[in-house]
Formats: sequence, C-alpha cells, structure tokens
Amino acid sequence: MHHDTAVPDRLDDIRRQFTRQADAYTEMPQTKDAAVLDGLVRFVGTGAGDRVLDVACGPGFLTMAFASHAKEVVGVDATQALLQRARSEAERRGIHNVRFETGDATVLPFADAAFDVVSCRAAFHHFPDPERVLGEMRRVARPGARLLVADMLGADDPAKAAYHDGIERLCDPTHARALPAAEFERLFVAASLDVLAKPIGTMDYEVEAWMTHGGPPPEAAAEIRRRFEASLATDRSGLSVRREDGRLRFSHRVVAFLLARPGA
Repeated sequence: MHHDTAVPDRLDDIRRQFTRQADAYTEMPQTKDAAVLDGLVRFVGTGAGDRVLDVACGPGFLTMAFASHAKEVVGVDATQALLQRARSEAERRGIHNVRFETGDATVLPFADAAFDVVSCRAAFHHFPDPERVLGEMRRVARPGARLLVADMLGADDPAKAAYHDGIERLCDPTHARALPAAEFERLFVAASLDVLAKPIGTMDYEVEAWMTHGGPPPEAAAEIRRRFEASLATDRSGLSVRREDGRLRFSHRVVAFLLARPGA
C-alpha cells in the first residue's frame, strides 16, 4: 500500500524540480551534445523502419536524434515543462516523425511489444524502483528489440557510492541512487535481457557549472563544495575530484548498455 502512494509523491517531487530547473537542465551542454546523441543512436543500430520509444525523455534531444534515423519516435516524460520545450524544439527543427507524451516510466502508456528500440538516458538514477521501469521497458519492446540504458555509474565501493549520492541529493533532491555496474547487470539478468555491449566513459564537469542543473539553495551549495573539497585528497566520492585552473572539477563514470530482448 505504501509503495503505491509513495510513487505519485515521488513523481510530484520530480515534476516540481524539473519544472523549476527546466531551462537550466535543457541548456546544459551534456544534455544536448549532438555528437554524443548521434553516437548513441548509431550505437543502437537504429533502422529506417524502426519505431522508437525514449523513456524519461526530458527536453527530447535524444528523442529528436533518433528521429533522423527511424520511422517513428515517441518521447515520454512526467514533466510538462520539459515536454513543452521538446515539442517546440521539434517544431523549430521541422521534425515530423516524433511526438511527445506525458507518462510515468513505471507504468508506460503503451501496448506490449509496440517498439523496435526502447531507450532511457540519464534517468535511472532518479528511479526509486529501477527494476519496475526496466520491466516496463522490456514489456513495450518487441521480441528481438534493442534497448539502451545510459546513465552515470555509482562506485563499486558502497562507502564511496553513498558519499557520491549524498552530493547528488544536495544538488537535486530527486536523485535516488547512482547504480553500480554490477547492480545494473543483475537487473538485466532478472529482466531476461541480454547485454550486447557496455562501453564505459567519463563525463567531466566543473562543480559550479554542474550545480546550475539542480539549483541548490546557498547552504546546500556550500555543503556540496565542502564535500567535494573533502574528496580531493582521498577520492572519498569516487568522482576523481581535482582542482584545475583554480576550479574544482570532477568526473562521472558513464555507461551505455546495449541490450536485446530475446526472441525473433
């Protein structure tokens, strides 16, 4: 019973945060890096006849990148403010084979086996129940479909992972948890999804610029700086914190899991 009431509350929190921060999030270079987005679309092997679903699509930059390679693309997100930006950007670009719909990733409003490709980028760390979201992604994927799950990674060391999550939550309270690679792998096994590839890279940030996406109040921002500083000497956060040109910088380890739903 508690679970069912907690999820809508959680969604409301996410809507509030991303409505408040819609412009800042949309304008982050990492959100809309065209080369990265096109690389992900090619990595999935998207074909001209494919129907694609982009889950938790936010301002829709990955959704629109799929549109130039696929037959039809649907982006789904819980936050109207982000969907509005996605719709107006798609219109501005003259993209006609994409549409954006309101929906909850834990109960996707689509039929079983409706899509050839199902993607989710930079969102799993917001899901309190990632297993449920992955189950929904699998459900709407046809047998033989490809799935993309791309996100930051949590550290394998639980103490470092907890320290990292604490920093993320100070910046954006809707951060649930950055999953370690081994945990993602367990989720995929449990969901009967085959891992085809899993390249790992890094995404580099300057602390002050990074904080703009979450818009933390001054006292939280001060605590974030303090925690990053405390991670300089011993990498307590697992985020490779360093000082360059007098500025605090860090790196997220990021992964793109290419998955297949077994079957023809």
